[in-house]
Amino acid sequence: MDIPRIAIACQGGGSHAAFAAGVLAELLGAAHRDRFRLLALSGTSGGAVCAALAWSGLLAGGPAEAVRRLEGFWGDLAAASPLDAWLNAWTQLLLAAPITAQASPYAYAPAAEPRLRELLESWVAPAALPAGRAARSRPFLRLGVADVLAGGGTALDGESPFFSLDDIVASAAVPPLFRAVRARGRLWWDGLYAHNPPLRHLLHLPALEGEARPKPDEIWIIRINPRGRIEEPRSVQEIEDRRNEMAGNLPLDQELHLVGMVNRHLAAAPGLGQRFGYRQVTVREVALPLPDLPYQSKLDRSPTHLARLMAAGRAVAPVLFDRESVVVAPEAMPPAAPAS
Repeated sequence: MDIPRIAIACQGGGSHAAFAAGVLAELLGAAHRDRFRLLALSGTSGGAVCAALAWSGLLAGGPAEAVRRLEGFWGDLAAASPLDAWLNAWTQLLLAAPITAQASPYAYAPAAEPRLRELLESWVAPAALPAGRAARSRPFLRLGVADVLAGGGTALDGESPFFSLDDIVASAAVPPLFRAVRARGRLWWDGLYAHNPPLRHLLHLPALEGEARPKPDEIWIIRINPRGRIEEPRSVQEIEDRRNEMAGNLPLDQELHLVGMVNRHLAAAPGLGQRFGYRQVTVREVALPLPDLPYQSKLDRSPTHLARLMAAGRAVAPVLFDRESVVVAPEAMPPAAPAS
């Protein structure tokens, strides 16, 4: 049986991205890591953090190091000290209040960014990664960002000589908790406004010297925001929760539609694939199985909350190997014309 070549895309969602860390840690563990060949990782916001942790660990020491970095980062992020736990609890209470006040992040010094940079410096450690484009290209890394001034967005690549912590922080810079982040000469906000997470950037990966361009057979999505809700949202908090979920899902669902459309075109006209370098792709998905978590829990750093999310990720990760995880399937090719 052929081992599928895959790319993994991690959706963002604040603390809920600990779920993605659990999925990645399970997939890269001894029980599953030989069942696929990982070509690329992409992510946005908290998903970008998880993708960067796994990517840097794989480059620096292999799957076990990737798992160590995923677990270590989220363990350090948890509000474990009494003071940090108290501040975390008060944050949750304020976010749950029916009326909240917001201030521009330019009116004060945001506390979230320095702490994020400190943890990323410790656990991604970009300066210690192997030097050179080829050495830093397997797997490839793509981080979703939104262009504040020009609009739209893109995916910053890990093999660029300009890669830095700024790229990861830019992908996670959700206003008004963060100021816009300058990276590679432009100003970026959280990538959820453009690619959450990037998919099409996984379909065209660069070739290393002497090799053909790698193309994934499958893309595996780790979805954080629930697709649907059972009941109509009516309170201010419920409406805000659903608005945030729908906004976070919109870019992903649009890119899923694009992949399905490309599959249909290639099935109808197989020659297009050879001409433009496309191939049909299977897309699989696992979703956070806790659909009723409130919006404020995306900023909850309590150890029990993060541990629950990581455990949920580990539990559902094997579903990606089952048929039920397929959300976009290759289309059947038309029968060959009979010989004249």
